[in-house]
Amino acid sequence: MAKALAVSLEQARALANINRSSANYIIGIDEVGLGPWAGPVTVGAVVMPKGWSHEEVRDSKKLSHKGRLRARTIILKTCLAHCTLDCTARDIDRYGIKKAHALLTEGAALYCLRRFPDALIVQDGDIPVAIDGRPYQYSMVWLSKADVLVPAVSAASVLAKLHRDARMVELSRRYPHYDFEHNKGYHSLKHVEGLEHHGICSIHRRSYKPVMRYL
Repeated sequence: MAKALAVSLEQARALANINRSSANYIIGIDEVGLGPWAGPVTVGAVVMPKGWSHEEVRDSKKLSHKGRLRARTIILKTCLAHCTLDCTARDIDRYGIKKAHALLTEGAALYCLRRFPDALIVQDGDIPVAIDGRPYQYSMVWLSKADVLVPAVSAASVLAKLHRDARMVELSRRYPHYDFEHNKGYHSLKHVEGLEHHGICSIHRRSYKPVMRYL
């Protein structure tokens, strides 16, 4: 039997709110790529029937690449709607990572709400993102570790992770000096060596302190 995950009082309350909701569908939203020095930040959204779960669909960080691919097949066969949105390093530098993340989250939520306006939105994190400029216009729960605790958010994390990883592999062919195909824009020895020998490229986040030293 799988070990039960310990949850805080706040998380337990959020999960109770999800269970009590009269919504028939959940829009799970999660992001990947807040921390890397290079590449886009990506937000995924998935609409699932309330109560849906699958043993092979878990938080993307807890799955291997092959496990994520299997999970994606399951997700795409069972979800009612999905989308992935991302923005460039230039947008992150222009708006700041928090604003860029909020805009992507709002866009992904609105895409799903057009088809399922009465769905319950479940965001990963402690701070709600306003949807259509009004944080409480729609039914919404924000929950730390939702990518672990809520299957629809786990599904969103898988789609976002695979989408961004594929983009970084593609970009590594254009910028071969930084080992993006392996580090995905995060800190690594080869990434640092690439910066030291070749400087920054167009997909580096110039507003990030570790990158600034190479400007």
